[in-house]
Amino acid sequence: GAFLLGALERLSALAGQDGVASSAARRRILQRSLFGVDRSAAAVRLTELRLWLAVIAEDREERPERVEPLPNLDCLIRQGDSLFEPVGGQVRLRAPEGALANELTALRHQLVTASGSRKRELVRALRTAECRAAEASLRAAESESRARIAECLSAARSQDLFGGQRGADAGIRRCLADHRAELRALRAARRTLAREREVPWFHYQSHFADVFAAGGFDLVAGNPPWLRAEEVPPEMRRRLEGRYRWWRGSARGFGHRPDVAVAFLERSLELAAPGGIVALLVPAKLATAGYGAAARHGLTASTTLIHAADLTGRPGAVFDATVYPLALIVRKSPAPGGHRVRTSLGSGAPAAGVLQARLTGGGPWILSADRASEIAARLRGEHPLVADRFACQLGLKTGANHVFLDPPAGVPPQLLRWALRGRDLRAFRARSRVRLLWTHGPDGAPLDRLPPAAAAHLAPHEPLLRARADFVGGPPWTRFRVRAATARHRVIWSDLARRLTACALTGPRDGGRIPLNTCYVAPASSADEAERLAAWLNSSWVGALARIGAMPAAGGFHRFAASVVSGLPLPAAVLTDQSLSAIAAAGRRGEAVQEALDDIAATRLGLSDRDRRSLGRLVDHGTTHRR
Repeated sequence: GAFLLGALERLSALAGQDGVASSAARRRILQRSLFGVDRSAAAVRLTELRLWLAVIAEDREERPERVEPLPNLDCLIRQGDSLFEPVGGQVRLRAPEGALANELTALRHQLVTASGSRKRELVRALRTAECRAAEASLRAAESESRARIAECLSAARSQDLFGGQRGADAGIRRCLADHRAELRALRAARRTLAREREVPWFHYQSHFADVFAAGGFDLVAGNPPWLRAEEVPPEMRRRLEGRYRWWRGSARGFGHRPDVAVAFLERSLELAAPGGIVALLVPAKLATAGYGAAARHGLTASTTLIHAADLTGRPGAVFDATVYPLALIVRKSPAPGGHRVRTSLGSGAPAAGVLQARLTGGGPWILSADRASEIAARLRGEHPLVADRFACQLGLKTGANHVFLDPPAGVPPQLLRWALRGRDLRAFRARSRVRLLWTHGPDGAPLDRLPPAAAAHLAPHEPLLRARADFVGGPPWTRFRVRAATARHRVIWSDLARRLTACALTGPRDGGRIPLNTCYVAPASSADEAERLAAWLNSSWVGALARIGAMPAAGGFHRFAASVVSGLPLPAAVLTDQSLSAIAAAGRRGEAVQEALDDIAATRLGLSDRDRRSLGRLVDHGTTHRR
């Protein structure tokens, strides 16, 4: 109940004198302004308790019998699922309007402060009104579902280009099946409602019908669950994909599906009234991760971003999470021209911020208002990007490193390769430390059969290998993302480092070195192209630009994801610059090349002395490798 308690304190301070509100003022605020929903019954009860204590704490009455009864909060703080409708499918149950909405408002306001027999009477009346509201919503949804079925049937009966009847193709049959199942679910829900004589599920538009009759909530605040896609049960993933555009908008495979917080963000905007505010704590990687592209595009295109504050390193933002928080505060209305997004919180936050127009398009958000960010934006507009020439992606995924790394003695040498991890990389060089059991052929396809020793090693692990999230068939020793990881010419860099460090794999012995998914890979068309790209990425100025868009991690490290490197400027002349090839060769020999490399990069980017000073503040000359 922390968010509701905080809201009560803020609103009470505004309503009181000298920042102190009376118990009566707190009761009025509870009666009209605060609503809460949580799946956990214990959380609901504890929230009620905290709000009751907040009311009692300001009550000055000394005689217990004269203290007003505690407010009835069970009609305001509800147990329920905020993400999904009580009936699946595409139908969204609507809120009742007019007299019924007004009746619900009046009943709730009276119930909050009622006691004794009057309370019991109001509880029955409110439940009856909520049932009528839910029934009206279900009937309207049934009508919409029948209309969609009629559209499908009409399309099947329509004529094709040759005057014949089109008939029900696979798409029409699938739509008909979905809509008919939806209609059956709606009818079953209405029968349950009639039998139970109270709403047996939580539904925003039924239980808070008066709020939605007025357009929605003025403020939606919360700290939604942060749950990576691979930890979401398959059935829930299916439901999320069917329900939320931002969840499925950027999904190109299992590893690219979003965090559950993305669905809560989209849902919060649905619940907010036009012009209302949504204030959430979400994972900071939402600002840069590829899976957040649809959400970022939707937010910048249809809302006003008031604050997008990365709280990494903030003492007050430390809590039990493995990723860093982003405080996101948006208004549900398009941004005015020239609007700037504040990138920090508090009354002392700088007013300048970042132009929202710079964050459009779904690309990574660079949430920095300093000159270095302006330089980065300018360079991206003046030059082609790495993504225009190279496809960056994660390295090989085994899905079971403990099975494939450091295989036992006896495995034939022809099935052994050297694995490369992020921690093994330095600028221009990579040191192989771990052997990898390699079960694919020269064409990248998994081998049909394995030698006896390798087969015996893998046999006990077969159930685990078949249960891997990316496994969709074939031999159980199949790996994932093989093609890029085994390309003849590759550039690789560490996913986690103090600064961007790249290495080209172009030598005759590099074919037997396989970058794992703690590295990123960019296949190149030639050895020269790979060497020059690696040199370019190792320049201090390009590293500084990468750091602006990278996600911070502990200990001064940053995550240099594919989206970060893909968005770096790459002037056309870089890939034909022979001096970069010479620098790459010298760098592999361990010679000092940084100064010469930085001079070339500054010239190609057209950096002024002032630009260099601004970017130089982001250059880390310390250790470059992963811990």
